[in-house]
Amino acid sequence: MKKKALLAALLAMTLLLSSCSLIVKDERKDAQSPILTLGDEVITKAQVQSAANNALYQMYLTYQNYGLNLDPTDPQIVATAQDNAIAALKQDMVRKAKAKELGLDQLTEEDTAHMQEHIEEEMETYRSYAQNYMLTDEQKALEGEELEAAIQSALEELGFSDEDLKEHVTEEIVNEKLHDYIVKDVAVTDEDVKADFDSKVAADEEKYKENAASWASADRNGTTLYYAPAGIRRIRQILIKFKAEDQAVIDEASQRFTDAGTKLNSIQATIADAEAVQANEEASPEDKEVAAQDLKDAQEQLAAAQDELKAAQEALDAAREAAFANLDEDADAVVAALAENPDSWDQLAEEKNEDPGMKAGAVNAEKGYAVCEGMADFDSAFVDAAMALESVGDTSGKVASNMYGYYILKYVGDVAEGAVDYDSVKDAIHDTLLSSKQTEVYNGTIEQWVADAKFKEDLGALKD
Repeated sequence: MKKKALLAALLAMTLLLSSCSLIVKDERKDAQSPILTLGDEVITKAQVQSAANNALYQMYLTYQNYGLNLDPTDPQIVATAQDNAIAALKQDMVRKAKAKELGLDQLTEEDTAHMQEHIEEEMETYRSYAQNYMLTDEQKALEGEELEAAIQSALEELGFSDEDLKEHVTEEIVNEKLHDYIVKDVAVTDEDVKADFDSKVAADEEKYKENAASWASADRNGTTLYYAPAGIRRIRQILIKFKAEDQAVIDEASQRFTDAGTKLNSIQATIADAEAVQANEEASPEDKEVAAQDLKDAQEQLAAAQDELKAAQEALDAAREAAFANLDEDADAVVAALAENPDSWDQLAEEKNEDPGMKAGAVNAEKGYAVCEGMADFDSAFVDAAMALESVGDTSGKVASNMYGYYILKYVGDVAEGAVDYDSVKDAIHDTLLSSKQTEVYNGTIEQWVADAKFKEDLGALKD
């Protein structure tokens, strides 16, 4: 439904862009009216309207991604889309003109090979999309020439053509060559890199020096950090999770305990409110009478609610006890294997671990989780056991967690307080600075070329 609504709105926008003139005109001829001209390159009214529709669609998608609504028939929104489209078209025209002037539009053998590689990659992307999202289940079951025919038909429905793809890829390659030409002299010095490093260290020190828990959270999320506060250690774990059926029983018992606690709190609040009314000398006799009845009813319910909460707690404790009992054999086997051969950690972690964050390839799998005193975003049982390990290399026994099951922990090492090693990050900083500087120079150059270009414009024709 959203797609149909958007298409209807885009149609309305096209009508707005085409104006509502009552003058009878040749629509085909009008669509070919020149709006922008630069040298021998001409952009027609139809091309501007198509580009404006695409710009509006991108604006719509952006709004949708942020959970916002956009009215594509709003004249101000339409005008913004049209302005964005015209600005983009001017940049495209300037890039083509400059590439031609500099001879960059002439492809070398290497460019042609690169182009063919790109075409094959994009062709596969289009084919995959057509096969996965446009074919019916019956068509997907086809093989050989029949499947190929179905895919080709879907590509034609998309408006795909080999010639359009070749033109698109050629334009991409020429634009890459133009980009490289513009930024060829852009450089970043060692002094630039060191200055940026020092700035990042200072910013992180100010942010994290007194907030180790925040640093640990950022590290766990893969943030690049340039300064570490004191008191952080690295912990790897093997998690032996509650069995699914046991977890279901725990969840049910936990919900009963929560409900019983909520009920008891409500009764206790009623008692407190009623007692407050009775103690209030300004309360009316009627209010005191109602409060007295509320107090009597609540007090009669109190003992039963307390018993219900106690029973729920006992049921929850029993569910957890049974769940832990069902894990003891597996957890004890891991602890025994580590005691016999401490070097077997990696093998056991890969075979027995049920924490995806500790599996091979995960961000923290090798280095371990960053842990410090007072962390609130980790299970307190995990944090307490991790900080209780005395020496690097020590492993814990099985640590009971009411949330997950058993933890088995290993103290991997300490995070050194202070700035990160400069050599470990300087290349990344250099590349980031260079990319940023290249983007700035490239965008500035294109903007200047657009400003200097001798465009012939007839934007008024868009309103005719």
